Amino acid sequence: MKAALGEVWQVVPISLYEKPSELRDWLKFYKPSGGDEYDPAYGIKLIQILSRFLDAQMSNIEAAWGSIDGICVVPSTKGVAPHPLCEVYERTNAGVPLVDVLVRGKGPLRHRFAHRDGFECTSQGAGRRVLLLDDVYTTGATAQSAAYALKAAGYEVPGILTIARRINPAFTPQVRSLWDRCSADDFDFNGKFI
Repeated sequence: MKAALGEVWQVVPISLYEKPSELRDWLKFYKPSGGDEYDPAYGIKLIQILSRFLDAQMSNIEAAWGSIDGICVVPSTKGVAPHPLCEVYERTNAGVPLVDVLVRGKGPLRHRFAHRDGFECTSQGAGRRVLLLDDVYTTGATAQSAAYALKAAGYEVPGILTIARRINPAFTPQVRSLWDRCSADDFDFNGKFI
């Protein structure tokens, strides 16, 4: 990714999940595009998770990454606008304004394939500090491409916050070890941010 974009932005997931899991279902089917399994109650669960995390961690986010002028949701790669995560974020009442300035660009985006033209910015940032927010971080191609577009338009992107990071414990022994260590700990919204 660094070769494609020139840099890689730090990512902080609120939680990890594997497939299958309840969290995976919430993240997949909270969107109206989730088909027959769409359930608006899943969006409520994500609002609760994001709300509790931001309430507990916003001061730590700003201590680690500096002041935040806005939150920008990574757009859908399928062009659905606004992304359902925008409503989830707005319903947290976090107090940091939503900055809706990204649209899907002409560059191809695929699993593990970031692109400088994957997204375009509809305004110039002139040094505004915008935290990127995504629902799921798998390989990072989409979120990292969005960060690149913001930076190219003059925004400062201190990092990427994601509700969940998908882990495949069977991928390698190192990933299995990470999963075993992380899943052995009880989840704590007040835990260490970075």
